[in-house]
Amino acid sequence: MLNRDLSVIISINETIASIKEPYKLFEKIFDQMQDLLQFQIGGMALLDKTGTGLEFFAAASDGMGKPLSQVLWYNRVSISGTVFSQMVANPKISIADLEILRSFKKSSDQEPLLEESIKNAGIKNILQIPMQTGGELMGFLFIPYNDCELNADDNNYLLKISNVIATAVSNVRAFEEMKQHKEVNEIQLRLMNALVSLKDRNTLVEKCAEELTELIPCEYISFWAGNLEVASRRLAFSLIMNEENRLVPLAIPGNAVQAAVMLRSKEINGNYLEIAGEEFNSLCAQSKYFLQLKEKHSITSLLMIRYAAENVGELILILGRGKNMYFVQKRNRKLGIPPNTSNISFMDNEIEAAMHILPQLGLVLSNFFAFEQINLLKNKLEQEKNYLLDEINLSNSFQEIIGNSPAIQSVMNKIKQVAPINATVLIQGETGTGKELVARAIHNLSERKDSAFVKINCAALPVSLIESELFGHEKGSFTGAIEKRIGKFELADGGTIFLDEIGELPLEIQSRLLRILQEKEFERIGGKGTIKVDVRIIAATNRELAVEVDKGRFRADLFFRLNVFPITVPPLRERTEDIPLLLKFFIEKYSKQAGREKKIVRKSDLDMLLQYNWPGNIRELEHLIERSVIISEGAVLNFNDVIHLNMKNDAEAEKLKTLREMEKEHIIHALQIAKGKVTGENSASSILGINGKTLGSKMKKLGIAREIVIRTQLN
Repeated sequence: MLNRDLSVIISINETIASIKEPYKLFEKIFDQMQDLLQFQIGGMALLDKTGTGLEFFAAASDGMGKPLSQVLWYNRVSISGTVFSQMVANPKISIADLEILRSFKKSSDQEPLLEESIKNAGIKNILQIPMQTGGELMGFLFIPYNDCELNADDNNYLLKISNVIATAVSNVRAFEEMKQHKEVNEIQLRLMNALVSLKDRNTLVEKCAEELTELIPCEYISFWAGNLEVASRRLAFSLIMNEENRLVPLAIPGNAVQAAVMLRSKEINGNYLEIAGEEFNSLCAQSKYFLQLKEKHSITSLLMIRYAAENVGELILILGRGKNMYFVQKRNRKLGIPPNTSNISFMDNEIEAAMHILPQLGLVLSNFFAFEQINLLKNKLEQEKNYLLDEINLSNSFQEIIGNSPAIQSVMNKIKQVAPINATVLIQGETGTGKELVARAIHNLSERKDSAFVKINCAALPVSLIESELFGHEKGSFTGAIEKRIGKFELADGGTIFLDEIGELPLEIQSRLLRILQEKEFERIGGKGTIKVDVRIIAATNRELAVEVDKGRFRADLFFRLNVFPITVPPLRERTEDIPLLLKFFIEKYSKQAGREKKIVRKSDLDMLLQYNWPGNIRELEHLIERSVIISEGAVLNFNDVIHLNMKNDAEAEKLKTLREMEKEHIIHALQIAKGKVTGENSASSILGINGKTLGSKMKKLGIAREIVIRTQLN
């Protein structure tokens, strides 16, 4: 019969109320219960949250009634398929099975086996007493008992004690859960904050490993994340604790890490897998990677966790433990287990913490991959800008505006006037006069010179593509839009956009361009959001836009918006005094490109060039010089072939009449034959084979008056 002193229960309750670590809780219980039961050895087994494992603690006195107050035996085991499963399924006060006592392994090599200690102490039986609170089984107390029988009152008394302890255990667990939840949240916050400064994957790896090992102390960590189909969203790394007790990268290729991780990861099925003992040895036999961990780094147990993360793919985390003493002490302090315990696997609260942190890591990686993609697109955009700048530099006919003629000096003065102001500029002039060069000079002299100068030739694009090229489009906005495209206006944000041949823009696009000029905003094709841009617009045309407005082919409001500061670039025939300077420039340029000595120009050839009409303007002159440099032998440029060909073509061109002139003459001749009769039999329309109304409209368009034709014929 027991000494059923209720004050012992009160004393136990007061002593253990504020304890937060399970093993310290047991040590206090051991001290208190020795006074009651006078035993030398006692133990406690705590059921984990999942109900699948037990955590064992045991302690002893010095044999003379003096408690050691220290856990000497500790272990953690799975209950599935063992004698513990029946014990948990039917919790009651009973004599403990010898197999259970063997589960209490010594926490260090210096301690004796628990079974031997029980035998040496002369203990005949060990009672196992269930600890329950609120109908939930928390674990069992193990105390020596040599009497043959316990009556009902003894059982009730022991259950009262065990239930007080169960309440304390429940409080400890609640505290641990709260602490763990707080730690996970803090780690998530630190990782998210760190994303701002993380520059590359190596830094990310170091930060993740640092936080993981702070939460779950371990000597080895391996991580694989990603999508097997998308290389840019894969991450693999392995770290090991070195002699200085710092985690450093293992010199193993990422694909080897991936292969090793995948070896057993399929068995995890969304949960976790612990590998230790013979199972770990078997794994080492299958993989040189894990064999290296065992032989070189003394890793003896692994924890594998698998998780599927949105926008990332699979996450597989492997943590490893061995016998590094620095790590053992840090680990034991962190876990709240006996300081001298060295033979420990992963505890349920650690596994739970790892399973909680993995989704957070998935979120961090998702954001990091997104940042990588943003930086990739940013760099791509920068490259595209640089490419466009290079393209423009290469496509320019010359590096600076060349000439001293009054006509070109007037253009230069206008450039200097308008460049510092963000006014829209309309450059007019014939083809080949250098309108793009003027636009670029305006940009380079403006405050936008360090930003992009984006050129688009409105005449070179199909009508169906102009809108997408200018404003961009969203993925799927039309057939063929397989990805999002940034338009030229968005690309030129902060800089200048040069719209060459703007007179070729369709009317429907002109209205959208007008909106950008007025509101500085637009939408991509298929886009829902409005995009604000700060772009200076410089337009160029070889057409008379005022005439195009009169004919209804160009919007009047857009013309007035563009024509804020017009600049007309003179044709070469109006600045012939600049031809010698241009000749010198192009001869030097193409002689250098061809690797030839600079050649001179005969005076007779120069006079011929000065007299030529130059319908192709500077571009024609440049091509003529390039051809001459290629075909000329000796010290003098040979212009005979190219000049005579151009002169002949020019003379023949002057002899030819335009289609309008020929059509007008043809209609007048038909009217003269028909004696001024426009419609009906023997009329001009019947002679020409067209409808009378059609002929009438053509006469009106060409300025042909019937009366004038008749009067001319009579004269």
